[in-house]
Amino acid sequence: MQYFVQFDIHQPVDMSREELFTIWLEEARAAQGAVDAGVVTNLWKVVGQRSIFAVLDLPDHTSLDRALESLPIIQKLGSSVDTRAYAIRPYSEFAEEVRVAVEGE
Repeated sequence: MQYFVQFDIHQPVDMSREELFTIWLEEARAAQGAVDAGVVTNLWKVVGQRSIFAVLDLPDHTSLDRALESLPIIQKLGSSVDTRAYAIRPYSEFAEEVRVAVEGE
């Protein structure tokens, strides 16, 4: 299953920029490992924001929960990271279903 996940990172008021970026560096290394392993198929940093967009390929919903909970940035920043996850599928599959619904087999 594929998931689109948005991460919004908020710097805690009692944390320095250097502390935040040290955690983010650890996260960046873990993210690159996930890319290399094929779990993360696309990964973007939103310009001008502390937001990350990712597409993950995992076997099921439980695997997504476990993957997110294992991330260094989630473990170390907890509630300072907002995540939104959406199960997604290729648009071409949906378009074909629409075509069949309108035109038949």
